[in-house]
Amino acid sequence: MHIGTKLRPDLFFTGIIVLINGYTNPDGTTLLRLLQKHNGDVEKYKTTRGTYIIAQQLSTAKVNIYKKQRKPIPVVKPDWIVEIVKARRLVDYKEYLIDVVNENRHNTRSVKPFFGERASRATKSLRTKVHELILCCWWTWTAFLRTWL
Repeated sequence: MHIGTKLRPDLFFTGIIVLINGYTNPDGTTLLRLLQKHNGDVEKYKTTRGTYIIAQQLSTAKVNIYKKQRKPIPVVKPDWIVEIVKARRLVDYKEYLIDVVNENRHNTRSVKPFFGERASRATKSLRTKVHELILCCWWTWTAFLRTWL
């Protein structure tokens, strides 16, 4: 907790920096006023300072971007801000996470083992063969183009 929070208990958003993403209910201006009134901050663009993203819903593209992040910023519903103001203290954000982003991230397969340093011998062999095939195709294509030029 910050020193200012102990002296002024109404400053419960101290250290919270949010990005408001798209349409929200309540609207972005209301959320901005609530945050600023209680010492929170709002970023207009995604930065490294942001601690939360507030969104009603996300596009598929943004969901995929957030799911691929190593340490994703929590994407929460705007109701979280409203509940914090009602409770006059920070409330756990986990029950306000957007459902699509909250899905289990471990079901997806990664290509990192294929390209990583600790790849198995079989994987390295396959990678070498793919590389040779690409080079072979490239040389064949350039030879074909030379005959036509």
